[in-house]
Amino acid sequence: MKTVRLITCEEPFQARLIQGALENEGIASVLHNENTSNVLRGLTPTITGVDVLVYEDEYDRALALLERNQMIPEQLRYCPQCHSPHIRYVLKKGHRLRAVVAAVLSLLATAPPGTAHWEYVCDDCGARFDRPVGRKKEKDTDTE
Repeated sequence: MKTVRLITCEEPFQARLIQGALENEGIASVLHNENTSNVLRGLTPTITGVDVLVYEDEYDRALALLERNQMIPEQLRYCPQCHSPHIRYVLKKGHRLRAVVAAVLSLLATAPPGTAHWEYVCDDCGARFDRPVGRKKEKDTDTE
């Protein structure tokens, strides 16, 4: 089975807590880079972070568990217009040349190019937006 990254933790202790919570629910997980994070302490978490890996078919269940236990913030992956989960991160129209120039300059300067040339597009309603939202909250429909 294929494994996927569930989350990257800054500290091995946090990764162990998450792994324990997953095991309590019967979700198998593996920690990756645990020793590297101890040796390279103080560097950026993208290099030294501890990855929590789960099986691909258990990813949604594991993510829901972490959100339910407030171990991670709610995932922003829904369209703000129709709340559809079918969104894509695409290059803005008319920004292709600017994006290529930014990529070349970033390679020369060894710096990240930034995200100003990208936007989200909803496949269902066609809306274009800069940032997705969390799951739509259910409204109480109490009648008096």
